[in-house]
Amino acid sequence: MSNRTKRLQKCNEKIDALFHGVELNAQIKRELEAVKAYYYNLYIEANYKENEEACIQTYELLVHGLEEIKSGTVIPGDVLKEMADIKSLKKTGIVLENIFTSLELLFWAGLACAFFSYCVLMAAPLAAVNPFFALGILSIAGLAAIFSVSNFFECVDEFKSSAPVEEEFNREKSLIMFFKPVAASSEKPSKVFEEDTQQQGGLYPQIVGMTN
Repeated sequence: MSNRTKRLQKCNEKIDALFHGVELNAQIKRELEAVKAYYYNLYIEANYKENEEACIQTYELLVHGLEEIKSGTVIPGDVLKEMADIKSLKKTGIVLENIFTSLELLFWAGLACAFFSYCVLMAAPLAAVNPFFALGILSIAGLAAIFSVSNFFECVDEFKSSAPVEEEFNREKSLIMFFKPVAASSEKPSKVFEEDTQQQGGLYPQIVGMTN
């Protein structure tokens, strides 16, 4: 088991410990399991070690923030801001990846059109000169066109949506706000009523004296 895998499991253990013994409704339970599944899948699907490390660090940041909120060290808004910044970076990365994918898509589309056009336009002239030579050239051009079309459709599948990132942020927001402390009232109504009664009682003798 690699060090990163151990860190991932440690985060799962910590987040389970945070909510252990706490009464949870069905929605929070689902979101809790969904958060753990999200980071697990993100870690498994990472193609590079840098992406694996970024996934683990983000998960550790979330768990650490939840621990500090529960202990009262920080307020939920601070942790929420950090996770919102990470969400923005992820969405920006997705946009950039989609831009590069679009450029690659245009390249393969143009290449496929070029090879197909060559096959259509040059078939008759080449066949008139040398049928066997024409067959060889057109076969190569046809295979290149098919290869380009295949890569074109692969690029279409590589487009990513930012919806999963937004959904994960909403789940994390629910967990963060779960430990939000309940604001205490600044002053009890009974105390205010007593003070008003005392003030009215102090003015009453003066009013009586004036009437006499």
